[in-house]
Amino acid sequence: MNKIDKTIKAIVAAVVVGMGVSACSLDLLPLNEVVLENYWTNKADVESVVTSCYSAMQDNGYVSQMIVWGETRSDNVEETPQTPEALKNLMKGTIKSTSSYCDWSSFYTVINRCNTVIHYAPNVAKKDPNYTSSELAINLAECKALRAISYLTLIKTFKNVPFALEPSIDDNLNYQIPATSFETILDALIDDMEQSKNDAPKQYTNYQENTGRITRAAMYSILADLYLWKASDANLDKSEQNENYQKCIECCDWVLRFKQQQFMENNRTAVGVNLLSAVDDKVYSDYGYPLLAEESTGGSSQTGPLATDLIFGDGNSYEAIFELTYPKSTSDKEKKNTAVSGMYGSTDEKTGNVTRNLYANSEMMPSLPASSTYDDKNLFTVPSDYRALAPFRYTEGGSFQINKYVVSSNMAGYTEADGYGKVGQKFEAMKYEQDPRSTNSQYEGWIFYRMTEIMLIRAEAEIELAGNLTEMALAEEENAEEGGDGDAEGGEEGPSAPRRKAAAAIDGASLFGNAEALYDDAFNLIVAVYARSNPYALRKSTKMLPQRSSYTSKASFETLLMNERRREFLFEAKRYYDLVRVSRREGNMDAFRAALSSRYESAAVKVKLGIPDFMYMPIAKAQLKVNPRLKQNQAYYDEEETVKN
Repeated sequence: MNKIDKTIKAIVAAVVVGMGVSACSLDLLPLNEVVLENYWTNKADVESVVTSCYSAMQDNGYVSQMIVWGETRSDNVEETPQTPEALKNLMKGTIKSTSSYCDWSSFYTVINRCNTVIHYAPNVAKKDPNYTSSELAINLAECKALRAISYLTLIKTFKNVPFALEPSIDDNLNYQIPATSFETILDALIDDMEQSKNDAPKQYTNYQENTGRITRAAMYSILADLYLWKASDANLDKSEQNENYQKCIECCDWVLRFKQQQFMENNRTAVGVNLLSAVDDKVYSDYGYPLLAEESTGGSSQTGPLATDLIFGDGNSYEAIFELTYPKSTSDKEKKNTAVSGMYGSTDEKTGNVTRNLYANSEMMPSLPASSTYDDKNLFTVPSDYRALAPFRYTEGGSFQINKYVVSSNMAGYTEADGYGKVGQKFEAMKYEQDPRSTNSQYEGWIFYRMTEIMLIRAEAEIELAGNLTEMALAEEENAEEGGDGDAEGGEEGPSAPRRKAAAAIDGASLFGNAEALYDDAFNLIVAVYARSNPYALRKSTKMLPQRSSYTSKASFETLLMNERRREFLFEAKRYYDLVRVSRREGNMDAFRAALSSRYESAAVKVKLGIPDFMYMPIAKAQLKVNPRLKQNQAYYDEEETVKN
C-alpha cells in the first residue's frame, strides 16, 4: 500500500466514523501512524488527492445510490424479475433503516477528501514554488464543486444531514455531530461557491477534460441549481424567492453565453466535434440555442439519433458541462460504470445472459395514436420524439427495457427494417430480436449537468419569478383599492420582449420586471429543447409543437416544464428530486402524491404521502448507532428499532 493510499484510507476512516458509518471492518492504519503533514509537501501530493476525489465519485456506491435515490423512487421505472427484494421494498415505499440503500458513506468519502485538499493545499503552495496560486485556486474550486454536488444530493435525499467543511483528521476531536438543516447547508454551499465560482478555468486543453473536470461553466451550473433549490421554499417571502430566482437566471446566463461562444468559435479541440455541421440549424435559427441535431442536415427521419449518440454513446459531448468519464477499456485496472449497467442492464460476456434491475415504466409508453397536435395529457403525444425511441426497447412480454445508455454508433440510424420504429407517421417502440445491449454500458459517462438542463433550470426560474411578480402586482392592486399605499414599487411591467432569435444576447436581467416577457422566454427555452428532439415536427407541422397560446397561467407553464424535464432527463436520476422541489416550493404534497400514489399498494404508505418528511430517506440504523446525536426522520418512527429515537 503506497503513502497516498494509506493517507486516504486513514482520512476515510475518520470521516465515516464521525458521520455515522462503522469503520471497524476496514483494514486501516491508526491515524497516529500516518503523519498527514509529512505527506502534503508538493504539487503532486495535492493533485493525487484531487484525482482521488473524482475517482471516489466514479465508484459504484456513489453512482448507484444516485440512481436509487433519484430514479427508482420516481414514476419513471418499475421492477423486473431480477430486482433485489430490498429495492422492490424501496420502490413500494416500505424502505427500512436497515437497508443498504440508506447508506451515505460514499458521499462522505468524497466530501472529506475534498475537505482535506481544501485544508492542506494552501500550505503546500507556500512550500512548493512550482505550485502556483492559480493552480491552487483551481484545485480548491474543483473540490468545493465536488463537495457541493455531494452535499446537495444528500440534502435532497435525507433533508437534514451532518455537515462539516473541515476534514476529519484529528482522532482527538469529537466528530459525532448532529444533523444540520437543509436550509443552513444550502446557504453555506451558496456562499462557498460564490467565493470560488470564477477560480475554475473556462476550459482545459481537450474536450474530455472540459467535461470530465470542473470548469467555470460547471461552477455556475452548480450555483444555478443551488439558487433554484433555495428559491423553491414556500417559507420564504416572495421578494426573497425572487432574489434567488434572479441569481439562478444570471448563473444560467453565464453558462449559456459560454456555450454560445464555444459554438461561434467552433474549436474542435475544445468540443470534440465540428459544431457547424453537428448543430441543428433550424433550432438555432428559430430559438437561438446551438443544440446538437438528432438528424443529419439531409433531413431524413432515418439518420438519428445523432445527438443521443454524441451525448450518451460517445460521451464528453459539446452539450455536456460536467460528467464522470469512464475509460472505454476492457482492462480490469480501469473503473467501469457498473452502477448504470447493473441498474439498467448488462450482458455477461461468457454466458450472454442479460441482467437488469429496472424496466421503464410502461405507463409512460402507451400505444400512441398518430396525433398531429401536441398536448400535455401524456408524456409523448405525437409520433415525432426521438426520446420516445432512443431510451426504450419494447419486449414481447410487455416490458420496456432501458436503452438510453447503450445507444452508440452501432445503433445510430433508426430504420423500419431494423425494427426501431419510424418517426413521423406513427409511433412504434423499438423492437429487436437480439438485445443490442452489451458490456459497453459499463463505459458510459454519468452526466451531472448538460446544456439542456441549464436551459430548463432557467425556464423554471423564469416561470416562478413571473408567477410571483403577477401575484405581487395583484396584491398591490387590491391594497390600493382598499386604501393602501398605491405608490408601492414592484408591480410595473416593461415592454413585451420578442422571441429570442439566433445569436441574440442572453440577458435575463432585462426581463426581470416583466412577467409576460419572462413567460415568453421560458416558453422559448422549453420549446427549443423539445424541438431538437422533434425535428420531424419542426419541419412538418407547428401543431406538433407546444403552442404559446395554450399556456396562459403559471400552472400551465409548470406542467409544460415538468413534462419536458421528465422527457429530457429520463433515467438520469432527476425526476424524483423534481417532485421533491415542487413540493417544497408549493408547501404541500399534492404534486408528489399525484405522481406517485398509483405505484404504492400499502394503505399505510398511502397515508404517509401526506407527510412531507416521507419524501426523504430514513437515516441508516448503523449510523444512528455510531452517532447518537443523529435523529431518525420522523416519517419512519413506526419502525420498531427507531421508535426510541
